Amino acid sequence: MVKISRYRDLTILQDDKKNLVIACDSSGGIGPKKLDVVKTDGYTLGRFLARVVLMEILSVGARPITIIDTLAVEMNPTGQDIIRGITAEAMQLGLDTNNLLNGSTEENIPVQQTGVGITAIGEVLKLQCESYPGNQVICIGVPKVGPEVYLEDAEICNLPTIRELREVEGVQEIVPIGSKGINYELNELLKRNVLSFINFKSSIDVHKSAGPVTCVIATVKLECIEKIKRMITQPLTILGQLAEKDRRKN
Repeated sequence: MVKISRYRDLTILQDDKKNLVIACDSSGGIGPKKLDVVKTDGYTLGRFLARVVLMEILSVGARPITIIDTLAVEMNPTGQDIIRGITAEAMQLGLDTNNLLNGSTEENIPVQQTGVGITAIGEVLKLQCESYPGNQVICIGVPKVGPEVYLEDAEICNLPTIRELREVEGVQEIVPIGSKGINYELNELLKRNVLSFINFKSSIDVHKSAGPVTCVIATVKLECIEKIKRMITQPLTILGQLAEKDRRKN
């Protein structure tokens, strides 16, 4: 019997052996076409599309097993460029893209604006998605959106960083930040874990959109923060600390 549930933006299919983790994302009006609002090349668009869904998969400790792209553009040249970007991003994790990647393009109707969707599936025995009182809440990367975002920006989070972070003992929950911003995702984390938050009043904008996951928050044990700082190249901000919720309050 397969149990279907949701965790954040992920759909979880669980049987008695393992969990299948499904992540999806979409983009419209961003690309190289005439009516696109934000201009960028297809390769860059493909890189960030793949990064978003693969970060979601990695964040819970899952191993990516397939990526499906649904491109509302022609294969040549726009689709090819997007697929090249998706492939390059997946290769950062050492994934075999020959068998991993599949999808579809629009070959019947000429389009003047870029529209894309992407889905990734991963598998894991046990989801890593719990936080505890005393955990520090850190942010890795900086919230950026739209024209602020470019591939080689040293301040934004990437797949190798998330993979390394997930392997650090003492790292509990990793939450990729998207358009709803840090404050929203932090409040959702507190609700899920029935915890409260001691705010350390950092300078980071917790309400700003982080676009294509330019930053993540993570709940970690205090003693592993220095190790994480040495390990990563992106800015690390300590946002606060988790505490037990006062159940006497409504």
